[in-house]
Amino acid sequence: MKHTTRMLAVAAASLTALGAHAQGVYGELGYSSLEYEENSPAFRSTIKPGMVRGIVGYELSPNLAAEAMLGLGMGSDDVRVGGVTVKGKVDNMVGAFIKPKFKIGESFELFGRLGATSTKVSASSGGFSVSDRGTGLAYGGGASYAFTPRLSLNADYMNYYDRKGVKVDGITVGMGLRF
Repeated sequence: MKHTTRMLAVAAASLTALGAHAQGVYGELGYSSLEYEENSPAFRSTIKPGMVRGIVGYELSPNLAAEAMLGLGMGSDDVRVGGVTVKGKVDNMVGAFIKPKFKIGESFELFGRLGATSTKVSASSGGFSVSDRGTGLAYGGGASYAFTPRLSLNADYMNYYDRKGVKVDGITVGMGLRF
């Protein structure tokens, strides 16, 4: 897992450096409403924390882009476990994606995302806390509407993590800017 996290960080830094002088560079900033669900024989819970997500992307062609993502947890949610209240949250996420896209007219675009994310979650109750990080396949899709050639409104659904009875997914709404 540590190797994958380092690989994602290097990919994100490379994308940022590669695109710094290119015309096909864009950024997105949005708010994600997440759902973290854990489903095991001994334990079942769902929390709905929030996250601020930033994406830096580079257009490889008119129908394909490469992206790096950083998400930072915003707030937590409570769940009752055996009569005890536990606060759960998504601390952070890093990811790298390939983004196939298709323009409809001048202003509207549909897209998909496929890649990997490394997600860190934590839970606490009283003086006790625990955290865990998992890396896995991530995918989703969405739409973008360009107000101007540089400014757009974006919305998407992403499944960030789905392994071993744990699922993290969510909807993000944000703004995009082409550089």
